[in-house]
Amino acid sequence: MRQLLPFAISLTLIGCATTKTDVRNDAEMSKYDPATTARVRLITGDTTYGGYVSGQSCEAVFSEAAQEIPAEQRGWVKAHIDSEGLYPFRASDRQNSVIGMPATQATKAINDSPKIYDEHVVPANQPLIAAFSMGGSQISCWPKPVTFTPEPGQDYEMQYEMVKFSTFKAGCVIKVRKLSSLANTTVETPMSPQICVKTAAGIYQPMDPQ
Repeated sequence: MRQLLPFAISLTLIGCATTKTDVRNDAEMSKYDPATTARVRLITGDTTYGGYVSGQSCEAVFSEAAQEIPAEQRGWVKAHIDSEGLYPFRASDRQNSVIGMPATQATKAINDSPKIYDEHVVPANQPLIAAFSMGGSQISCWPKPVTFTPEPGQDYEMQYEMVKFSTFKAGCVIKVRKLSSLANTTVETPMSPQICVKTAAGIYQPMDPQ
């Protein structure tokens, strides 16, 4: 019994880490103007990471020349900033950064998962590129980045998902949903945005998903 005690304590601590707190991001909220901007929610956490950039093309973001420039200088915004420490004991592992976007099935279930989410204000009527990755000791996957143009005053939710293509083949994709409020509920409309793909000529271009 004594040998099992440390294991039981560690499971308890990890379980506690799934209780999330919403932290209001006033600085980000102040940027929101429904006439010129939109809001996006990126769900990450655990071994899943994400980020986005606005107003750029696939080639400008992913070309070999672009990769030599630090991500921040290319306008890349991380979905979530981790505080110091080790997962899952960092304060940031239990905090959602919110700016008033409507709740969804994913956000309502966030406490039952190791995930977290962050809400950001982005320019409307400009192309947005979002990329996610998942890497761990058991499995890793990098889905094709997605690109779409947010509409003014609209809300969007994005997350990484594993998908099964066939009996022996699986992969990962970025799911994008457009959110709208109807009475006291949130309507979640799945989107099929284009993806950034490297062509045979070595140029990154947006293409429709197959």
